Amino acid sequence: MYADLHIHTIYSDGSFPPAVIIRHAVKNNLKIISITDHDSVYGIAASIKEGEKSGVEVIPGIEISTTVDTGEIHMLGYFVDYTDEYFLKSLKRIQEIRIKRMSVMVDKLKKLAVDIDFDELIEYVSNNSICRLHLAHFLKKKGIVGSVYEAFDRYIGSGKPAYEKMNALTPEEGIELISNAGGVSILAHPGLTRRDDLIDAMIYTGLNGLEVYHSGHSEEDTNRYFQMTKDKGLLVTGGSDCHGEKKLNILMGRVKLPIQYVDRLKAEVSNIKFINQNENINGMSQSAKTI
Repeated sequence: MYADLHIHTIYSDGSFPPAVIIRHAVKNNLKIISITDHDSVYGIAASIKEGEKSGVEVIPGIEISTTVDTGEIHMLGYFVDYTDEYFLKSLKRIQEIRIKRMSVMVDKLKKLAVDIDFDELIEYVSNNSICRLHLAHFLKKKGIVGSVYEAFDRYIGSGKPAYEKMNALTPEEGIELISNAGGVSILAHPGLTRRDDLIDAMIYTGLNGLEVYHSGHSEEDTNRYFQMTKDKGLLVTGGSDCHGEKKLNILMGRVKLPIQYVDRLKAEVSNIKFINQNENINGMSQSAKTI
């Protein structure tokens, strides 16, 4: 039995709706998946419902965008309470940051004589979690570039003339947000961000594990981060980072995580809940003594 714990839907920058995601999971013999849209939980409920029809367990997840001096670091959260009011309000603020960033990038494009309408872009994205991939596809749709790659290479890639850094949460704030929603935090694709120097500080804040297995990791990356989880007592997770047709080389089935790692993830969640319950009980007992 296998799992894929990193999947995007149409509710962020993926191209597949929940029903299609579940069909692909069944096709690839995946018994457990996690929906981890960027700063969005809108696809979770529908995915769980579709999964129940086909015997696929769907873990509620998210990929939180955080920012450091060199760019973005993504934090995966698993078993988050996607109905928590504070959590949803925090995500709404991040969505507002995303929209503001995209507005700045559109203004930069206009200064480069690339005249696109911001309102039309927002309508194109609908109510999804807007990101550069959406902008790249929009530029291709308008005939401004011939490919998504060209959009990033000429205009919106890091360091390119229309790029704007995303001023989101710090990694520590992202970990705290996930923890407050009852989730377990995992550093996403560390082999791509290459900020191993920050991992110890993240662990101190409450980081629970590393995404060891990822479509973008080399064998060397996988081995290095697997050893790091052993040395530092961290959880191991993995996933394809599937975006559907928007990233054809990254589809479900490319990474198949053995179920044993999901079992350990679940055990950690149970342990956290047990500790939190005991702390609440002890807190109530101490309060009762002062009455």
